[in-house]
Amino acid sequence: MKTAILGSVLLLSIPLAAPAAESDLYGTWKLVSLSSKMIDTGQVDQPRGKAPRGFVSFTPDGRVTGMILNETRPKPESVPKMTDPQRIDLFKTMNAYAGTYKLEGNKLTYSYDITHNELSGQRARVREIKFEGRKLTMVNEAAPGVSDGKMRATSTVWEKVQSAAPAKK
Repeated sequence: MKTAILGSVLLLSIPLAAPAAESDLYGTWKLVSLSSKMIDTGQVDQPRGKAPRGFVSFTPDGRVTGMILNETRPKPESVPKMTDPQRIDLFKTMNAYAGTYKLEGNKLTYSYDITHNELSGQRARVREIKFEGRKLTMVNEAAPGVSDGKMRATSTVWEKVQSAAPAKK
């Protein structure tokens, strides 16, 4: 009986989500999914479509660079033939940023140097993260959505990209 009680106490003392190690972030991650919860209604949607594309990279010196594209985007025939409405739609269907990051436990905080829409002060800066094997889940603090301006809490799932073979000299 004492063994069972001791075992239960030890089990309860182990945190359910161990703090992430910063080195686990290093490298490039490919977007697997993106969903968003509307703060005012609780409705969950996929504002960038069912299969958005994107990458985010973290470096050991504390830099982050990311880009996310909607599932559906215009396909102009060529740059010279691109129309202004196509340019607008291309801009509206992307999200890009670069800056620095800081990891404290499972809280990942971005500080933006540049963003695609110059509204870095209105973007989600803090994310709760969780690693599961080669997958990384990020749940952003609520912020105005870049596609529609509505307050959202966005959740993204990323998969670690395998390192490319080094280039031959």
